[in-house]
Amino acid sequence: MEVVEANVVTGKQTPLVETAKRALVALNLADVSYAVIGATALGVRGLPRFTADLDVVVYREDAFEALDALVAAGFTTDVDVNPDAEPEALYVMRKGKGSVDLLVASAEPESTVIAEATRTLVFGVESPVASLEHLVLMYLYSNQPRHLGDLARIVVETNVDIAHVERYLADVHPEMLGVLSDRVHAARHPAPEPVRPARRKR
Repeated sequence: MEVVEANVVTGKQTPLVETAKRALVALNLADVSYAVIGATALGVRGLPRFTADLDVVVYREDAFEALDALVAAGFTTDVDVNPDAEPEALYVMRKGKGSVDLLVASAEPESTVIAEATRTLVFGVESPVASLEHLVLMYLYSNQPRHLGDLARIVVETNVDIAHVERYLADVHPEMLGVLSDRVHAARHPAPEPVRPARRKR
């Protein structure tokens, strides 16, 4: 498990480990289908990155059960939860200084990520975790600079099966094949850094 738990600038530790353990145990006990995603999943797959929270994704039909499990474990949310309404796309669950981002899957690729996640230890708790291929898919639909960087790291630093990702896209979202090709090429052939102008002599 390689997750950077301290801010590299301030050196301050995050409450990630205890928060994650409590949340994962709660979801397991509730028998909720979910997958660990984000920086924690990256760490499990060997790509450490700093994070202060745990990211998980659940099926839409399991959203309120997952929320109930986390509330029973001592977490609270900033928004009112109405079980008679459609669930929100994202809930930020907090306990003390720790937090869990609960993403609610409404379509692909999140549904496949949950269905195909493989169980492994996350801070000592056996949990379903997104594969590198799943993470590429999720980052592919994001334009956040951090996610673009995570996708590039997966492509360059691991043996991710890009052909597997391509087969998935060909079946589900063929219009995204070009986006994948462009981002993989950009990761493997980054643009050269701009030349700095020479300093003027005084």
